[in-house]
Amino acid sequence: MKLVCCVILVFLLSGCAPKQIYFLGDYSETLYGHEKDPSEETFLLHKQGLEHIITESETRALPIPPGICAELGYIYLKMNDSKRAIALFSREKQIFPESTVLMDRLIQKATAEEQPETSEEPPESAMNESGSVDMQQNPEQLPSLEQ
Repeated sequence: MKLVCCVILVFLLSGCAPKQIYFLGDYSETLYGHEKDPSEETFLLHKQGLEHIITESETRALPIPPGICAELGYIYLKMNDSKRAIALFSREKQIFPESTVLMDRLIQKATAEEQPETSEEPPESAMNESGSVDMQQNPEQLPSLEQ
């Protein structure tokens, strides 16, 4: 009788054990470290942490947590790697269809940054006789550097 009770107890307790839905690695630590001390080193540690979450989730056959591909894609977008950013935004959209509107906007932004910029000629009023821009002029007359 004691054996039967022990077996039933083991089955009940093992059924109550929490199952891991997502692998988050050290996401909180790397994000906090970068927010607390925003440096190149902490930025790279957080980027590597996000990449590790994706690869480890795939290795463990777990779903990638929401927002991880989008955050890593945004990091690549800030690093001017539009192709990787678009691939990660597309992956986030595929995994989480509810993110479609935001991911489409980010893909559109990344696509626009991927296209070569057209150089604007400075206005005639900002050029001197030799054809170069006169930096001594009034700043309102100089060409805008913002795009």
